Amino acid sequence: MSARIRPTVIAALAAAWIVVLAGAFLLHRADDVGRLPALIAASAAAFSRGPGWGLAGLLSSVAGVTIAVLIGTAWYGLGRTILSRVERPTSPGSGERAVTELAERMLLGAAGGSICWFLLGFLSLYRESVAVVAVTVGVLLAAPGIARARPGLRTMLRTGGWAVLTLTVTGQAFALIAALAPPTAKDTLLYHLALPRAWIAAGRAVEVPYNIAGYYPLGVEMHAVWAMLLGAPLGARAAEAAAGATLFLFAPILSVVIYAWARERAASRTWSATAALMVAWIPTVYDVAASEYVDLAMTAYTVMAVRAFGRWWVTLDPRHLVWIAAGVAGALSIKLSAAFLILPLALLGLLKVFRVGGSSSGPRPSPAATAGSIVGALAAGCALAAPWYVRNWIRTGSPVFPFYLHLWPAQAAGWDLERSQLYDTWFSLYGSTVTPMDYVLSPLRLAITAQPDQPAYFDGVLGIAVVGVLPLLAWAVWTRRLDVELRLGLLLSGFLFVFWLFSSQQLRYLLPAVPVFAVSTAVAGSALDWRLSRTLRWLVLAAAALGLPVILAWFLTLDPLRVVLGGETRDEYLRRRLDYYAYYEVIDRELPADAKVWLIDMRRDTYHLNRSHFSDFIFEDYTLTRYVRDASTVEDIRAQVRAQGITHLLVRHDVLLDYRRSPIVDDRRSREENIAKMALMAAFFSQGTRLIKGDQKYWLIELPRRPP
Repeated sequence: MSARIRPTVIAALAAAWIVVLAGAFLLHRADDVGRLPALIAASAAAFSRGPGWGLAGLLSSVAGVTIAVLIGTAWYGLGRTILSRVERPTSPGSGERAVTELAERMLLGAAGGSICWFLLGFLSLYRESVAVVAVTVGVLLAAPGIARARPGLRTMLRTGGWAVLTLTVTGQAFALIAALAPPTAKDTLLYHLALPRAWIAAGRAVEVPYNIAGYYPLGVEMHAVWAMLLGAPLGARAAEAAAGATLFLFAPILSVVIYAWARERAASRTWSATAALMVAWIPTVYDVAASEYVDLAMTAYTVMAVRAFGRWWVTLDPRHLVWIAAGVAGALSIKLSAAFLILPLALLGLLKVFRVGGSSSGPRPSPAATAGSIVGALAAGCALAAPWYVRNWIRTGSPVFPFYLHLWPAQAAGWDLERSQLYDTWFSLYGSTVTPMDYVLSPLRLAITAQPDQPAYFDGVLGIAVVGVLPLLAWAVWTRRLDVELRLGLLLSGFLFVFWLFSSQQLRYLLPAVPVFAVSTAVAGSALDWRLSRTLRWLVLAAAALGLPVILAWFLTLDPLRVVLGGETRDEYLRRRLDYYAYYEVIDRELPADAKVWLIDMRRDTYHLNRSHFSDFIFEDYTLTRYVRDASTVEDIRAQVRAQGITHLLVRHDVLLDYRRSPIVDDRRSREENIAKMALMAAFFSQGTRLIKGDQKYWLIELPRRPP
């Protein structure tokens, strides 16, 4: 077979593969795409019943977007200033390069701003005035750079940039609207916004009892603090809209970085746009951007590190070491799992040292200098992120708390070795990959059967585009159509995928490995014959576009447009989205100021609660289970609860009182013993108590103040 025919055959195989995947994918989308007609009708009916917009709510949303734009501008100003201190000034780029520089400096500034806000938290400076000064200084630092970049931006938009921007916005506009709505996503209510809200109330970065997420590295959440402080004078809605819009910024920044990387590697504009859309149209990418989650920021910093490492490998130019360090620092400041990126970077850096040592072509640095430079860059990245881990070390005794307590013992209220091990087990439930064949078929399962909110099915939707282009990428690697930088990037992404397979298989944790596949697809597609390239590009775009109806279905299920436009009030929206919110309203409005509420199996949503509260982290019935199992009488349980100062219970009783699901049931005990323990728990809820509000799912209970 001639070299001319081979690309045609590969393209035909890729096309057939994508068509098969598309059919299988749509067969598994009954719960979202299959419901689209009903969802569209319900949304239209809701608009027809009530006002479509309201001035107060609309102004809050506009204020949130404005604050996010100012913070993004300040990121650019800080990033530009940092870069001018660590490398020689260069003339500003033109055209697409100007936009690339804008995105790079925004990421660098966001990483630097995160460190600044971390330190301000220890100085008790979480104040509105400090936030105003910070954003003002950042905008002033950005002004000269933005003025010089404007001609380049106009050039890019004239040469096709508007088309790219429009296509990208197709998916991301939905995410921005959802991000402006009052928060309802579980982790957001647990800590992404709940912790910043608690810190702002205290004026500093306090430890929040029993919220173990407070010991994670929280680099992105620092920007929620900044945004909420700026929005606070305009009201609670403006503050949370500002936080949502600010965290959303990482979505368009990531799209720009992917597009720019593809253009840098000689992909055409249309293929580069396709690469950006392959990622932007992934349903889980929408979900992360819409929910104030941090995984897109993690992905952007991973791309920064991987891209810079490839450039350094080829050129040994020390300027790229700055970006490696920044990428590693940014990623480590978000998730501990970023450490698994450092290992392959270090190993490949060592390999480069050996290659330098054996090379005699041209003037090159010594092996010792090469080793020192890459080790220094990785060490600098770790050092910049180290404050998060040092803080944990001081507070708990372990820098990696709350993980690995069996290797590094540590202690904090509400956490221990048993719960740490349960946490590891809980993470392992995602994906349900057990047999060798499960691992082999995991790419297919990701593309076809993945579902949101179902741990066994990866808790997300990837779509088929990334898996659909694997035949094309395999051919491109085999025939060396990809350069060394992209082959290195694919190797690093492969390592991240293997790590993901053997850890928690939540789909959003896999996102940092995806952009390299999109960029490599753009470069490989650009290398084909023009007609073949165009046909394949449309096919890849169609495969990526299958994510759009899923995104639309998720967006309509949330239905946030009216609350963002002000036609629906915050309370109305939250009552519709959170079935327990009416109980929170009763707690905040009717319970005495000194009340302390124990939340049991309530998702530990502390963001929407203004009364003093207690709740276990993740395992939300852990304490109750221990009290009941150790008690002989109701008073034994009450004594423990009274010692905690608890006056009220908010309980999801449908789980607790169901023998098949109740955590009280211990498989090591007989059925009679388990029934007796469940009866004891039921008596604790009912004897001498007052039911304030209840239904078939929840009870709000007032406990007796004194022993009978």
